[in-house]
Amino acid sequence: MDYEFWKEIHERGGIPAVKSALEALPGDLPPQDADAATELALKVIEDDIARINARADRAEARARQLTEQTREVNQQLTEHATRDAEEPAPGRATE
Repeated sequence: MDYEFWKEIHERGGIPAVKSALEALPGDLPPQDADAATELALKVIEDDIARINARADRAEARARQLTEQTREVNQQLTEHATRDAEEPAPGRATE
């Protein structure tokens, strides 16, 4: 039961699968081996959580970037509309 063993279980069924596999460990497994298996299983879950958090951080940064770009475009559109409203229409004489 190495890291890859627990990673495969996690990839197939997530945390519930890991929990079930831990519960299915033989009762006569030496405590040291049971502790090592539990530590590896927890490490797999922690790594997955870290991966998910990193992905969420990237998505949040992208959302902030898009929000800023939207704000800039809206500002440019507003400035352009204001400038157009202040300029006389072509072909119209100004008084």
